[in-house]
Amino acid sequence: MTSCSQTGMRMNTIHNLTIETRLDSHESGELTAYFEQWRTEYGKIFRYAWYRYARPPKRPSKSAFNTELQRRFGITKRTANSIIYEVSGRYSALLELKKAEIKQLEEKAAVLEEQIQVLKKEVYADAALAAENRLSPKELAEYKNRKRSLYYKKQKLKKKKDRIRQFVKDIQEGNLKICFGGRKLFDAQNRLAENGFRSHRQWYQAFTIKRDANILYLGSKDESACNQMFQLRPLPDGSLSVQCRKDGKAVKERTDRYVYGRCRFSYLGDQLCAGLLGRQNGITYRIHFEGKKIYLQAILTITVPEVLSTNMTDGAIGLDFNNGFIQLAETDREGNLVDLERFPLLFHGTGGRAENEIRQVVSRISRRSLQTGKSIVIEDLDFKHRKSRCLKGKGKKGRRYNRIIHLLDYSRYKVSMKNSAVRNQIDLIVVNPAYTSAIAREKYCEQRKLNVHAGAAYVIARRGQGFKEKTTA
Repeated sequence: MTSCSQTGMRMNTIHNLTIETRLDSHESGELTAYFEQWRTEYGKIFRYAWYRYARPPKRPSKSAFNTELQRRFGITKRTANSIIYEVSGRYSALLELKKAEIKQLEEKAAVLEEQIQVLKKEVYADAALAAENRLSPKELAEYKNRKRSLYYKKQKLKKKKDRIRQFVKDIQEGNLKICFGGRKLFDAQNRLAENGFRSHRQWYQAFTIKRDANILYLGSKDESACNQMFQLRPLPDGSLSVQCRKDGKAVKERTDRYVYGRCRFSYLGDQLCAGLLGRQNGITYRIHFEGKKIYLQAILTITVPEVLSTNMTDGAIGLDFNNGFIQLAETDREGNLVDLERFPLLFHGTGGRAENEIRQVVSRISRRSLQTGKSIVIEDLDFKHRKSRCLKGKGKKGRRYNRIIHLLDYSRYKVSMKNSAVRNQIDLIVVNPAYTSAIAREKYCEQRKLNVHAGAAYVIARRGQGFKEKTTA
């Protein structure tokens, strides 16, 4: 999504969309009981597959690996394919994560080296004066503090360089470590009382629930109902019937191969039904356990049409993402400011409330785009570089800046906006964020009585329309 044409953006023709519903034990009791049983066996097979796959020198070919899993655990070829697919995907994701961590550590190390060089000059200059007793008590205390700070920064730099070397070695050897269930919960067994556990058995139960929290059913368009193992079919009342094929030790007799249930997707259920009836792409399903709740996730591959519902003919909607709110500015076809609106974001972090709030705001913005027929323009922000260079904030202002940078949830906002644009066939344009605030201050804030955020949103909208503006400074 990088085009900025006047008539609208040609979006990617293929897009993966995930929708979710909770399985009701009253309508799908047989199904949920089977998943509670199968999750443990599936998790065991998955962990075995991971340790076999994560050792490149001994990694078998895909066909040989599939045969090995079938014979060792008594599962079907399709289940083995699903596990291999998930293992290889997670391995690739972990590999990219390690590379990103190396880049961040290198940037943090570079910042530390700069700070160490500055401190060295100050410490060496004061050392000569201290040797001659030419420092006042206050200056002597500051000298000792700088000396102490220099020592700790050197130690911190050494640790970061050691981690970089270890990560590089792990990547070269293909030895990528992962803790299923999460390292934090795994380490909680060493401090049971502090983490709210009365016994090791209680901790182990919590850990296994978190560890074995997913079951994947890989789909294909060539299979019945787009998935061989897990099949949904629309019913007249708007719900869907579920037929899941048992596998592994759960299959006791040849006549007892399937479990059944019902579900209903209140959100984008029509997209799912269209995919089931059209059979243009496979549909992959994931069973996700969240405490005592069981969720069914359907992963659809949809085709985005070339002709979109919005364009740049009558103007654009520019968005400026900030800490605590999203500022909207609407323009007409000439690039003149038409309207402003601010959407507050009260919640921060990775919790469900923050995620739901962003989705609701994005939904409101999308409705406005559809009503006006105008494309949406957002900035292509990337806080990874800034976050990687953030060390301990110096002073109240520095700590506040670091906190704001780490609280900004731009990635989730961008994903939500992209998904909404795909679902509603909205033309979403991503522009370079450089100097939007500076241009706003210089050209629009004072003349139009705008604050800097409203001005920046206005500049973003105009940039999406193709207007080129630069600062004089």
